[in-house]
Amino acid sequence: MTSEPSDFDTATYVDLMAATLGLTIPDEIKAGVVANVEHIFAIAQPVLTFPLPDTIESAATFEP
Repeated sequence: MTSEPSDFDTATYVDLMAATLGLTIPDEIKAGVVANVEHIFAIAQPVLTFPLPDTIESAATFEP
C-alpha cells in the first residue's frame, strides 16, 4: 500500500483485524485504538512511499 485510499475506513479495518486476531476491543477504548492506527499509518507513509528500484532484492534473513 503506497497511500491511504480515500474510501479506507480505519474503524472497519480495526474491527476486522481484531476479529482476525481474536481480540475484543471494548467500546470505551475503540476510538483511541482507531486514532492510534491512523497515527501509525501516517508515520509509516514515508517508508511505504519510498521509491525502490525494481532490481532490489529482499534479504533472505534478518540478522540484527
